[in-house]
Order: sequence, then C-alpha cells, then structure tokens
Amino acid sequence: MQAVRLLVENCSYQETKNMMLKNTESFKLSLNPLIKRIPEVLDCWFESGSMPYAQQHFPFEIGDDKRGVPRNFPANFIAEGLDQTRAWFYTLMVLSTALFGKTPFENVVVNGIVLAEDGKKMSKRLRNYPDPLEVVNKHGADAVRFSLMSSPAVRAEDLRFSEKLIGETVRNVLLPLWNIYSFFVTYANAANFEAVDTRTHSSHPLDMWMKAETQDLVNRMTEELDRYDLSATCSELHETIDVLTNWYIRLSRRRFAGKGVTEGSIPSTGDSEAEDCMNALHTLHDVLLTISQLLAPFCPYITDAIYLNLISEEHGSVHLTDWPEVRKLNNEEINLLEKNRTMRKLVSLGNTIRSEQNIKIRQPLSLATIALPPSVSKEITFEQEDLQLLKQELNVKSIEFAENPEDLAESFVQVDARKVGPRLGKRVQEIIIAGKQGEFKIEDDGSILILDERLSSDEATLAYRSKDDAGDGGVAADKGIVLKLETNISNDLNLEGEARDLIRAVQRLRKESNFHFKDEIILSVSGMDEVLEKFADLITQETRATYGENDGEEHTADIGENEVIIKFRKK
Repeated sequence: MQAVRLLVENCSYQETKNMMLKNTESFKLSLNPLIKRIPEVLDCWFESGSMPYAQQHFPFEIGDDKRGVPRNFPANFIAEGLDQTRAWFYTLMVLSTALFGKTPFENVVVNGIVLAEDGKKMSKRLRNYPDPLEVVNKHGADAVRFSLMSSPAVRAEDLRFSEKLIGETVRNVLLPLWNIYSFFVTYANAANFEAVDTRTHSSHPLDMWMKAETQDLVNRMTEELDRYDLSATCSELHETIDVLTNWYIRLSRRRFAGKGVTEGSIPSTGDSEAEDCMNALHTLHDVLLTISQLLAPFCPYITDAIYLNLISEEHGSVHLTDWPEVRKLNNEEINLLEKNRTMRKLVSLGNTIRSEQNIKIRQPLSLATIALPPSVSKEITFEQEDLQLLKQELNVKSIEFAENPEDLAESFVQVDARKVGPRLGKRVQEIIIAGKQGEFKIEDDGSILILDERLSSDEATLAYRSKDDAGDGGVAADKGIVLKLETNISNDLNLEGEARDLIRAVQRLRKESNFHFKDEIILSVSGMDEVLEKFADLITQETRATYGENDGEEHTADIGENEVIIKFRKK
C-alpha cells in the first residue's frame, strides 16, 4: 500500500495513468497482497437488489423489529433510471417478494434518459452537450436543479437537454421571484417596514385573496409531493409567481407607494394610506416567506438568501424550518379564488382580442360584454368593487352582462381525439368535423351528443368563436366564458390613450434618470396640447409632477402620430 501511495504522490495523474498502462502486469502483481476475493458474490445485480436489507446485514447483526422485516422497510421511495428496469428494479422486486412477500419501496421516482439537444446520446467524443460547470456558473445551480426536476426526465421520459431550458427557468421562475423580492425590499425600506407577528390581518380584498392563493399553493404542492410527482409540483409554482407579479403586485402598486387609490380602482377598506401600505407589505412579506419554504427543496440557494434577509430573528436557514402547514380553505376563500381566477381569465381574453385587433393595452375602449357559463355565474357574484377592477384591467368605460353566450359568439364543440379515438375508431374525424360545424346537442346530464355518439365532458368541451357578423368588436372565449370588446375608438378615447402613452414615457424616463419613485418633478411637455388640456390632472398625478418651465434635459418620444418633447427635473 505504501508503494502505491508514493506512486500517486510523486507522479502526476497522467504519469501515473501511463505507468499503469505500460506496466499492467507488474502493477497487478504488486497489488496482489492487498486484494482478496469474496467467493460469496453471485452477481452484481443480485447484490445491489439485496441492498435494502443486506446493507444492515439483516437478519444477523441488526435483527428484526418484531415484524420479521428489516428496520425502515419498505423504503418511502427509491429513485433510479428507466434503463434499470430489467436489472436493478427486477432483482430488487424479485428478492424482496420472495423473502418478505412485499415490494421494498412504497413509491418510485423513475428518470428517463437525458439526451443531447439533437436527440443523440451525450458523447464526450462528439461534444454534443454544453459543459455542466459552465452552465452552472452562467445560470446557477438552482436553475439547473429546477429545470431538471420540472422536466419530462422525472416522469420517466427522455429529455433533450439544452441550455435554453435552463434559461427559461431563469426567466420564468427565478428572475421573477427575485424581482418580487427586490420590489418588496425597495418599498419596505422606503416605508420603514418592520415585520411583526402580533398584528391584525388585513381585510383588503386583494390581501385576503393573495393569502388564499398562497394557502392553495401550499395544499397543491403538498399533495403533489406526497405523490412524489416532482414535475407537477414545479408546475404549480409557475402560475402562482405569475399571479403574484402580474396581478397582486401590479394592482397594489399604489398601495405599496402609499398613494392610496384612484377612482375606478379597487377601493380601500377605510384604512389610512399608511395603514393600507403596511397591510400590503405585511401580506407580500408573508407570501415571500412561504414561497421560499415551498421552493427551498428545488432551489436551495436563492430561497435561503431571500428567507434569511426577510426574517428579523437569528435563524440558521430556510432548510431548518417546517414545511408550511396544509389547511382546508373555507367557503369565503374558495369564492375569492374562483372570482379572481375568473376575472384574470376575462382580462386574458381581453388581451387576446386586443392583440388580434392590434389595439394597445393602454388604449381605453367603450364597452365590454361578458357571458358566463351557468356553473360560474351561479357560484360567483361580482360586487361593485369587482366591476371597478374589471373595468380598470380591461381598460373599458363600462361593462355589461349577457344572459346567453350565443348572443355574443357562435358555439362549437372541441373533441379530444386522443380520448375518443380508441372507442370511436374510424369515426373520430367525422365526429370532430360535425362538432366544429355546430352539429351537436347538449344533454341534460352535461354530455354532448354529436351525430349518434354521446361524449362525456372529458371527451368533448363546448367552446365559442366570433360570429361572422360581429361588427365593431372582437370576441374571445375559454371554457364557456365569453368576452366581447367594442373596438370602435372615438376621438376622446384616442386622446386618453395618448395621455396614458405619455405617462408611460415619463415614467420610463424617470427610471432611466435614476429618480426614486417618491421624487416629485417639474414637468413640461410640448406637442400634445389637446391631450394636456383634457387629461392634465391624470398625467401629473401618475407621474408625481407639477407643470412648469424647467431647465431639465430634453427628451423626445413618439406618441401616436406626434413627436413629443419632454423636459423634467426634480422639484
């Protein structure tokens, strides 16, 4: 053994390797006294398949535990590759069944094969894969971990690995989460926020909804993890992070800034602006802590950094905390979730219509008409504050409801060919065509009759599309919810749209000039006289500005058909 140690210490790895290759036989002879064969070894797969109890030398050294089986048997779960089903899994199952009459594990996580981006096996010779260390150094270990655990690879499916996959995780999960955290830190510091455990929970509708959304995330992720479904667990995070960024924070920006509310936005609960600001900060603080705990097993580094900076007491790590507690939602929370998800769906449909009609989000429109399916309309009651929020988010002046979706759109049926194919065989295409042409009937039990075939709600869904005679409007629908927007834009609406474009331009210039969001400015604008005359108060309120001549830097912006000159300085 001493000779081998000196060989390694006195030579480089390459020299040692070459020496071993040149003097294979003599090297073997020098090791002979150190090598001892165990004659009881039968087969490597047999040995590895015996691992759950053989590693404890059961039943000789450890003994049984009154059940006649080894301790910690069967295992909660095992993880292994799909390519081991004919060897490792087979011997594991056969031996355990023969000895104990049961499988040695309760759950199994099977990974597929990670292939190169071109679908071939990863090869050192071909170099058809990115260097793992370079990927980690560029995107971070958290991004690599989350990408793999949310991929088809953990569902026993093959994965074509690409660095683009890691980049998507950064853009869709880690960067939005960090931006939420950075947003909180900015506004919390500006408001001298301090986290306290003893406080009255906020009764603001947005705060109550966000807490219910977070609790629902805890419940869903716990259920998925209990089933060892890693990719499904990861997918639960995407929607909640999007909801937090693009719904809760966006709608609460004025509250975080201590500005209160404006006419047409969701109302406050009577609290002062300072109290409302603190309620929003406490809610976001709690949500960030919970999400950090939920994401910690998948992204251990970023979650620990966020968690440790958000808590006030000394604490070792987010990984030393308990998993968030599962709690059944009450009826009020369930209704809040359903209502907000329906409103978000309506806003998404509105954005779809605007995209199809090439109308900007900031351009106000006159009317939105909504039709809800019976299953939704019976469960949800839109209060006045909800309608105000919908008008704000759809950017319309008024909202109307239609009793019948057929008044707004033409109905048709979407047939799931994969589900009905095995049953209907060659008739599938005939059924699909008939459903698209409107040749169907809705039965009393909710099933759909197409020609002479009865389809369940899992096999076919009722959908809507714009009528040919829709007129000055666009229609979009999803899962029975139908929205129609009046797309004819009057001169007054056009001017208001330009005012909002001007506000966005000024806010962008403020940010580029490194102004704090609370800084007040002196603003002068030329080239938009009619807009300024009609919407002066709106512009100054949103940009924290006072009109006046100033010697600030001159900026130009294209708004509508006008080239506008903008100048501003700190007040």
